[in-house]
Amino acid sequence: MENKHYNTRQGWITVIILMLAYTLSFLDRNILTFLVAPMKRDLDLSDTQVSLLLGASFGLFYSLMGVPLGRVADVFSRKKIIAIGLTLWSVMTALCGLTKSYAQLFLARMGVGVGEAALTPATYSLLSDYFPREKLATAISVYSLGIYLGSALAALAGGYAMSVLAEVAYVEIPLVGEIYAWQFVLIIVGLPGILVASLVLTIKEPKRKGNNTEETIPLSVVWGYLKQNGRVFFLICGGFAFYYLAVYAISSWLPTFLMRIQGLPPKTVAFAAAIGFGLFPAIGVITGGVIADWWTQKGVANAKVKLIFWATLLLIPTCVLYPLMPSGTTALIALIPLCLILSTPVAAAAAVVQEIMPNRMRGVASSILILTNNLLGLTIGPTSVALINDYVFEDEMALGWSLLIVSFISLSVATVFFYITLRQKGQVNLDN
Repeated sequence: MENKHYNTRQGWITVIILMLAYTLSFLDRNILTFLVAPMKRDLDLSDTQVSLLLGASFGLFYSLMGVPLGRVADVFSRKKIIAIGLTLWSVMTALCGLTKSYAQLFLARMGVGVGEAALTPATYSLLSDYFPREKLATAISVYSLGIYLGSALAALAGGYAMSVLAEVAYVEIPLVGEIYAWQFVLIIVGLPGILVASLVLTIKEPKRKGNNTEETIPLSVVWGYLKQNGRVFFLICGGFAFYYLAVYAISSWLPTFLMRIQGLPPKTVAFAAAIGFGLFPAIGVITGGVIADWWTQKGVANAKVKLIFWATLLLIPTCVLYPLMPSGTTALIALIPLCLILSTPVAAAAAVVQEIMPNRMRGVASSILILTNNLLGLTIGPTSVALINDYVFEDEMALGWSLLIVSFISLSVATVFFYITLRQKGQVNLDN
């Protein structure tokens, strides 16, 4: 039965539109992962330089801009914030295809990060006003499908591009001239976002619910609230910072690992990545959201945090297994449980943050979570693998061991954070 205070029908329409935006977000940020080989060749880059393009160039500004944009989402029209951000990151993705040097490409990737930082804090705030708490994790899990749909599209587009790039090195564009073929791919994937931005503007902005929804809360009050009530919030942020360090390390280097170390052809890797980054995590995120909401409805204590803890603990052995496999086929088989579990806690984490924060603080809280996730995860995760590879092993064929070391350590630390979170009392304020 629909809660009369929530327009869940309009909410689901909003979820689908924002899921489409999130799909393009991950297509645009992940497409470079599948263009590493030609990009590295044409720009004469090391693994460490590539890792900075995949991680730090995007992740640093994506992280740092999240907090001010989250603050804006707590005060101004959330759909307009999302539409502006979507337009910006789409234009900057296309501009990545027009750059002439590593430095220019690095700067354009920064622009992609700034634009994408607008999306998720505003989205979480919107959805928390469209859905009651017992349905929020499921709604966020459907929105989060965009991560895996976008990653799958990036894999398919990247794999197809890699096969074409073996035959075509350059593309001639009127008024622009000759560019590398992989740059043309970036232009193509960037353009659809401009159209989707106009669709976002059709979303109906819901009335903000909860206490203090008609006034702007000073940042000093937000920080004061977090100092008094934020222990669980900061534990969640710390745990997911290390969790995403492993996630981004794996997702950034896995296609290269399968091609470089296991010798799989680009088309095979593209198909496998579309399944591994798309289908399996989609199943995992929906399953995780539904279980979290079901446990909550059943009155299970700390339901969402329990799901997060057990999923992270189960993920550790899967990250150790696949790099040790002797062939590409066995590595792909070993990756199946990893890809299924990897996304399971995503919606639960977002829902917990929305539940423990008052309405006008939710955008800032979500952006702080994203900040910690990406400053450590996206900025450091891919680069830590490359640094171990380049300066510890000094062997690009040691990529599997570098992935194993980074994943095992970071997920073990994350599990400790979530275990401590489970032991907290009175962790969720349900009256906001």
